[in-house]
Amino acid sequence: MNKNKKPLSIRIIYRVTEVVFWLFLLVLVLSVGLNIAFFSEAFGDKMQLHIALPVKVNYTEKGTMDVFGQLQEIEFVEGLGKIHLIDTNPDMAKVFGVAMLMVVIITMYIFVNFRRFIGNVYRGYIFEPFNIQMLKNMAYGLVAFWAFDLIYKAVFYYLFVRNMKFEHLEITGEFSSNWVLLLVALFLWMLSHIFLMGVKLQKEQELTV
Repeated sequence: MNKNKKPLSIRIIYRVTEVVFWLFLLVLVLSVGLNIAFFSEAFGDKMQLHIALPVKVNYTEKGTMDVFGQLQEIEFVEGLGKIHLIDTNPDMAKVFGVAMLMVVIITMYIFVNFRRFIGNVYRGYIFEPFNIQMLKNMAYGLVAFWAFDLIYKAVFYYLFVRNMKFEHLEITGEFSSNWVLLLVALFLWMLSHIFLMGVKLQKEQELTV
């Protein structure tokens, strides 16, 4: 009986993955519902959307800070933040709604493959062709996420950000490219090939025996 008992780490990851999957499925349903509301203009022009700025901003605000009994002059130089779209334009809400839905769909695709992969590992199926394909699918999904993120930031900047004007802010054109996603995708892709080599070696051993 102990031989069939799964390691504690695998059991924890499996259970957590199941819970997160259903929560994320709820997020997907809510995203679809929000898009339906946006496109039917159910909220009218009284929406109050808060959107994360995809670019860095330079502050021109100066202030002071009391340190060790002395007054230190400071200046806010750079940061990230959110903008509040007061009485959001319905057409802008549609654009952001579609972008949000695309992010959720791509993330869901990655997570579904991850869930199936963990489920197979939990059941004892590790070096199997379908598991290898799931690793590849996750890698492709991460590349798609990276590409969409880059396109979204560029479009967001040219459509909206460069037209923003503030008294104490300077909007820059700098935005992160999230190269970490590509590195993780490359790691998963390499891992899938390592698994593939394991499958081939296992088959060769079986044939030899």
